[in-house]
Order: sequence, then structure tokens, then C-alpha cells
Amino acid sequence: MAQLNIFHYLPGGSILHRMDGRIKLVCMILLSIAVSIASRISDLLSLTFIILVALISSKLPFKKLFAELNYFLFLIILVLVVHSFSIPGTPITNWPVPNPTWEGVNSGLVFGWRIILLVAISMILIATTTLSTLQNVIGWGLHPVPLIPGAKISTMIGLTFTLVPLIFDQASEMLDAQKSRCIAGRKNPIERIFFLVFPLLLQTFRRADEMILAMESRCYCEQRTPEIFKTKTLDWVILLSLGLVCCAIFFQLG
Repeated sequence: MAQLNIFHYLPGGSILHRMDGRIKLVCMILLSIAVSIASRISDLLSLTFIILVALISSKLPFKKLFAELNYFLFLIILVLVVHSFSIPGTPITNWPVPNPTWEGVNSGLVFGWRIILLVAISMILIATTTLSTLQNVIGWGLHPVPLIPGAKISTMIGLTFTLVPLIFDQASEMLDAQKSRCIAGRKNPIERIFFLVFPLLLQTFRRADEMILAMESRCYCEQRTPEIFKTKTLDWVILLSLGLVCCAIFFQLG
């Protein structure tokens, strides 16, 4: 089976691939904060447009990436249901289940919209930035902060970004294996979840142990040669433009 594209680095020569990792990380953090606090539909539409432009300019497999977002579909549906029944407002008539409100449905849809945008931002960052660059950028940002072991934290974050794609790939392989063995056709959903979650956790812990042994066998240490970052004029233009958009959203919120 081919590996999933989601949360994997995809080599390329686009503007985002060549962009300074430090500027790229700051831009993605600003976008994430703006998406999290944006309350108006116009602001979310503007941020969605920016993210779509970033996806297109990065030349990533747009359709494949969003097709793989079905892994987050359960979370979005759960958020929509919880908001529909927990937020008071105008009740929805002619509904078989009582108490859902239009305000709750609207809030759930907006929250689900935010989740999709945040996942898209993460995909863009990881797909256009090598793991070593991302780890060096985090270490560079934490190095001036006193009493914080920047090298250790950047290593832990790097290992996390290594394990997450492996978990998704393993889950996809296990789902295909269950379909071939007709386990996916069983009526009991709890039984299906058990046959997926337990082997997935076991395989994840096994992969983590293998990574630790591999690092120890190669005498891994925190003293590493720092990466040399190169910032271009276009990087500053992108950061300034995005900063102005995010500041406009922040000031409107205030």
C-alpha cells in the first residue's frame, strides 16, 4: 500500500519549499492564532483564501490531501453534535430528536471549519519543511530562552512529527487488512474499534522502542551542527503581508 500524503514531507521546488524555515513557522503560528480567534465569517473566508493560495503555490497534491481528511471527519461530526445540543437558542422544528438549535448548528459548523483550516495549516508546514529543518528552527527559537532545554524540546517535537505519520500509515494499513478479513463488516462497532486500536497502540509503542534503540546505537547527542538559515526578500514580504492581515483580525476582535 502507498503511504498517506497527510503529515508527510513532500519534496518540491515551490516558494514555500524554498522559504526560510523560521519565517515559515512564524507565518503558520500567526495563521493558527488568527483562525482560532476569528469570529466573523468574512475573517474565516479571508483566512481560507490565504490557506488555499498557500496550498496551490506549494504545488501539493490538493485533492489527495483533502481526501485523507476523512480521518478527522468523526471529530468534526462530534463537535457539530455537541454544539447543536449544548448551545441554547432557536430550536429546530420537525426534528426527530428534541433540543438541537440553529445557533448550536451554526457554532458547530464554524468550529468544524476552524478544525479543517488548522489541519490544513499543519499539513502545509510539514509537507513543505523537512523534519531536520523544522527541528532546527524550533531549537533556534528556544535557544535564547533561559532555563529551557531547547535541544531536548526540539528533539521531542521532531520525534513526535516522525511518529504521527507512522501512526496514520499504520492505521490505514490495518483498516485495509480488516477489510480483507471481513472484520470491517462486523455489526458490533465496539468490536471493530477494539480490533483496530489495540494493535495500533502495540505497533506504535514498538516503533517508538525501535527509534530509541536506533538513536542510542548511533550515539545521538544534543550537540549538533546548527543549520545556516537564509532569508530572502520574498520571505519578509510574505511575513509582512500575513502579519497585516492577522493584525486586522486581532484589532477587529478587540
